[in-house]
Amino acid sequence: MDISHDSQDSPPHEPSPTGPNPASGSAPASYGGQTMTDVAPSNEDDGVDETRMHRDRLARTRRMLREHQLPAALLFDPLNIRYALTPGPFMVFNMHSTFRWALVPAESEPVLWEYPHAMHITASEWDGDLRPAHGWTFLGSGSNSAEDAAAFASEIVAELAKRDLLTERIGTDRLESAGHLALSEAGVRIVDAQPALERARAVKTRDELTAIRANVAACDQAIGDMLRILRPGVTENELWGTIVGNALATGSEWCETRLLSSGPRTNPWMQSATARAVRDGELVAFDTDLVGEHGYLTDVSRTYLCGDHRASDEQRRLYQTAYEFLQTCIPEFRPGVSFEDLGHRLGPLFPPEFQPQRYPYIAHGTGLVDEYPVVNFTRHHEGELEAGMVLSVESYVGSVGGHEGVKLEEQLVVGHDGPELLSTAPFDQRLLA
Repeated sequence: MDISHDSQDSPPHEPSPTGPNPASGSAPASYGGQTMTDVAPSNEDDGVDETRMHRDRLARTRRMLREHQLPAALLFDPLNIRYALTPGPFMVFNMHSTFRWALVPAESEPVLWEYPHAMHITASEWDGDLRPAHGWTFLGSGSNSAEDAAAFASEIVAELAKRDLLTERIGTDRLESAGHLALSEAGVRIVDAQPALERARAVKTRDELTAIRANVAACDQAIGDMLRILRPGVTENELWGTIVGNALATGSEWCETRLLSSGPRTNPWMQSATARAVRDGELVAFDTDLVGEHGYLTDVSRTYLCGDHRASDEQRRLYQTAYEFLQTCIPEFRPGVSFEDLGHRLGPLFPPEFQPQRYPYIAHGTGLVDEYPVVNFTRHHEGELEAGMVLSVESYVGSVGGHEGVKLEEQLVVGHDGPELLSTAPFDQRLLA
């Protein structure tokens, strides 16, 4: 399969010339005869021009707001605020508790209302219109929540009026009931902004691609560290802790899940790591779901055989089925191919025996987290692949009632001449033999 590597001087949405960053280091991780060379930890000098990245992302946000006929978006989701403007403090906490928000007009400068006790942090990273956010969630406001929400809505109404947007449709992404009710009662015409934001985030800028490649390289190193301790008697938690701990040590921010399982816990999929000790000859499967530097997700999956026990015929059958489906799908991810066409052609190739427990998607977008677009087995979405999209192609193979299952997944960039695979994490050659 030919892998395209576009010039660094190409437009922002195109892949840059290099894939995962090789570097020398300690003894390489080897599994089943395939070696993965250590990669250098990511650092501040990773080639990402943050000023340009923020500028380009805001430009894409405004473009999509215009295409969706939204004069402005009032954003609360910390990932959307990060994309359009700047990261904020306590990202994980902010995902379930609203304490900052941003107004992003399509034709004028944005405003960011920040958590008052963290304004000094944001001010050091962003030079836009920064104001203190006066919260209204029940956590901080209690019985005063409705009153505080009304004050929040009044401030938004005043800003909209100043910009001649008060009678316009205003998009929002994620908003608790108290805030939504207050805005509605104040006369703000609220509509859904998420489609515009998802479409903006779907095609990556050159700096986003640079960040993603660096994060995948750091994640590959963490997988190599895990492989070095994968032996009978190690627990699932120890294996998962090694991946996450080493990734955090090189600058990663958080993990979306803790999907790692062994032996009979690999079937069905979606089981989190536990204190279970892995036995000789068992399969260990995991999904990284790791958010790295600059907030970009590495989403790859591997399955390995633990110990020196010979792989069983059934383990090899499962592994090779998952691997072959993945390798069949990957070359099809080219610009201009519709999501519906991909689903129609690739879905039927997945063996009927494993359909009941298959992964929900053939592929899904990756960026700040899992995101648009999705290639489904059924109920296909409108749209088509574009150069600069980043997706993870999925394959889970396990029979209903079977003893074990296999999870494999590759993350790729859609290039003009074909897909660019991002990870160098090895496949287990003993299971492919």
